[in-house]
Amino acid sequence: MRCKSCGQRMSNSSPLRRVAALVISAVLLLIATGGPDRAARDAAAAPGVRLIMVEEPGCRFCRKWDAEIAPGYRKSAEGRFAPLKRVRRGARELEGLAPVVFTPTFIVMRADEEIGRVTGYPGADYFYPELRPILSVAGFFPGL
Repeated sequence: MRCKSCGQRMSNSSPLRRVAALVISAVLLLIATGGPDRAARDAAAAPGVRLIMVEEPGCRFCRKWDAEIAPGYRKSAEGRFAPLKRVRRGARELEGLAPVVFTPTFIVMRADEEIGRVTGYPGADYFYPELRPILSVAGFFPGL
């Protein structure tokens, strides 16, 4: 069947099929994006998990991280799972942990237990791939 005004071919599908296709598309979109409550689920999935960034004034790699990663970290799945806390080397939060030699150092903590750390900042292409395996030990499984 063709449209009388433009001559374009029209679908013979029933209204019920079109509604079903829209519902299926909406469900697939919710599955792919994690749904409207994803941020709440991510935060609830990690009670007490946080990422501590150990920094020092004048650290050029800290400034580079600030420029490349910091603007989006809080909005990322990783940032919702492990909120960032920035401290200086020698801070009280670091007592009882292995010494921090280089800045920045990123320490994943659950309550008062160190799960793992990323020492240094080699660039944006490496930060998340180095952080995700440590977060997975703490229960981070994006997309689930």
